[in-house]
Amino acid sequence: MPHSNNIISPIEKIISVLSYVTMGIAGLLWLILAYFLKKKLRYFLMYNIAQSMIIAIILAIFKLLTDIILSLIAKISFLDFIMAIFNLVISFKIIRISNSGISFTILELLLLMLLGYIIFGILFGRIFYIPYLSDFMKKVMKTYK
Repeated sequence: MPHSNNIISPIEKIISVLSYVTMGIAGLLWLILAYFLKKKLRYFLMYNIAQSMIIAIILAIFKLLTDIILSLIAKISFLDFIMAIFNLVISFKIIRISNSGISFTILELLLLMLLGYIIFGILFGRIFYIPYLSDFMKKVMKTYK
């Protein structure tokens, strides 16, 4: 079904949302499929797929650095107190849903709020601004037409 360039199709919205929910894996699979089918993805979909992958990479690097720092601090005996406080901050369950076993740490809640913000924008066919990340994405996507 033909549509104008500024109308985002439901499939583009679904793939964009799935890309964020799966931390870029669904988007990567869609990119591979588009490559083999020789289809060019539209800007909105490509932007969201690329941004979901960048968020996943940032989270992986953050997790790796956190693990390295915690393992280094654990080897220094007089920093046990600092490590205990840091561990409490990153693992403290700020929200617990009773009888369901669902709980969120501060970092998980922040990530969930970010994903909710992004997905809300996708459902309305918009790209919401995320400080620094959106600026970086605009530079990356500048050549994509």
